[in-house]
Amino acid sequence: MRCPNCGTDTSSSSPACMRCNAPLPAPPPDGDATARDPFGEVPVPRDPVPPPWAGQGPTPWEPPPDYTTPMPPSDERSTALSPEPWAAEPPIWQPPPPRGKSRLPYFLGAAGVVLLIGVALGIVFWPSGSDTPENRPAAVQESGRPSEEPSQGVVPETEATGDRDAQAGAVNELLERMGATRSSLGTVVAEGCTTSGLQRILEERRGQLESARELQVGALDGGDQMKEALIRALEASTASNQRYLDVAPGCPSEGEVADVNQRASSAKSEFIGYWSPIAEQAGLPARGEGDI
Repeated sequence: MRCPNCGTDTSSSSPACMRCNAPLPAPPPDGDATARDPFGEVPVPRDPVPPPWAGQGPTPWEPPPDYTTPMPPSDERSTALSPEPWAAEPPIWQPPPPRGKSRLPYFLGAAGVVLLIGVALGIVFWPSGSDTPENRPAAVQESGRPSEEPSQGVVPETEATGDRDAQAGAVNELLERMGATRSSLGTVVAEGCTTSGLQRILEERRGQLESARELQVGALDGGDQMKEALIRALEASTASNQRYLDVAPGCPSEGEVADVNQRASSAKSEFIGYWSPIAEQAGLPARGEGDI
């Protein structure tokens, strides 16, 4: 039956439409095989004729048939092939793997740095040559007794020792005066090399030179050579002081006094070579070039 509201086919036994729930017209009497369409006097079958497949049930699923056919046994045999002609050839050369980095350059570099530091420290802390002479002059020899002892005028040991200490003390006193004058010269130079200050320094040097020439050093080992070196040192220092005074007020350049200062320095180093063992024996202070 067709629903008069929505036009959907629905069962005639249902009092309402299965879709829109609209009421359906009452079915015709049993003797009437058709009903009238309310919209057009068209006979409508009372019950729809079922389709031809309505009584058929669902076909159960079955696996598809196997159409493969096993192969019959074969009489064929496999034959092993001979090895390839290039199978016995040696493998292609490959470059060796890269070698690991060696630590030897780093070790050598560190050793070089340590060596340089050691050399620098040795240069800085190496004792100055002015305090200790590298080589004593060849003329300095340990004086010994002459091969032929004099038959007369033998000096007793106690008297010789007394003379040696007295002569060493006189030399040490002169060295004290020389050191004081050197300090005063440094002060005068720092003040700008005044004429009065340089004149005073020159007079002190001249007095010390005369004292050095009057020293008695016969009881000292190498006394004569020591006295000669001290006199030469004072003569060069006096000449240097005179050049300072010639340009005063004001100080001369280093080049103007370089030669006399070099002579004074060489003579002082030679003197210290003679004086050091004498001072040690007499218990007097050791001297350096900068102290005199």
